[in-house]
Amino acid sequence: MVCIGCEKKKILTEAEVKQLIQEQLTLERNLAEEKVKVARMRKCKSCIFRAQHTCIKCGCFYEFRASLADKKCPINSWNE
Repeated sequence: MVCIGCEKKKILTEAEVKQLIQEQLTLERNLAEEKVKVARMRKCKSCIFRAQHTCIKCGCFYEFRASLADKKCPINSWNE
């Protein structure tokens, strides 16, 4: 998998992606409730703009973006 926002492309394993997301989430203060995160991720998993773990509209790992309370879907798919 390739991080879209990176200048130097690197293919990451699923385990590496999960680790990066978990490390970054430990630094965040305003996390979404688990039920909100799960509902968001369900929509992301079926989205045509998802490329593996990445949203191609915003360049984020979709699981990371879905975990943050103040983030919105770039195509308004979450409809909260």
